[in-house]
Amino acid sequence: MLKNRKNDLLYLLNIIEYIEKINLYSNNFENPEILYETNDQMNYNAILSLLTQIGENSTKLSDDTKNEYSYPWKEVVGLRNRITHDYTGINIFIVFQTIKYSLPSLKEKAYQIIQEGISDAVFDKAELLSAKESNYYSHLEFSKFEFL
Repeated sequence: MLKNRKNDLLYLLNIIEYIEKINLYSNNFENPEILYETNDQMNYNAILSLLTQIGENSTKLSDDTKNEYSYPWKEVVGLRNRITHDYTGINIFIVFQTIKYSLPSLKEKAYQIIQEGISDAVFDKAELLSAKESNYYSHLEFSKFEFL
């Protein structure tokens, strides 16, 4: 699929969904070692997979969106590449800091882009309403959107 700003809505929704799942899998942990060791690393491995998907969806965002909305997009993609190509060398402390300090701002940026994209008619409101009805996006806070 060609990079088209109208397609960015679904990528942004995916990013938010993945962040919320990461929060679900990591919220009960006070430090990276416990997160890493819990459930035979199941939570940690799921988080790495979701971080990879966040990076993958970020690569699909249009250049127009990335240029208009300043965010360290290259770092998001860089983390994806690091996880994908150096799985065993991933530093659990960096992953934990990313979860606690970087993902909240990425989530807010994604909500902002969607809100403004709907307001400016860049994104299709019907597509957002359809996503709201989908079980796939069960962790999104659709109430954050003023028009829903």
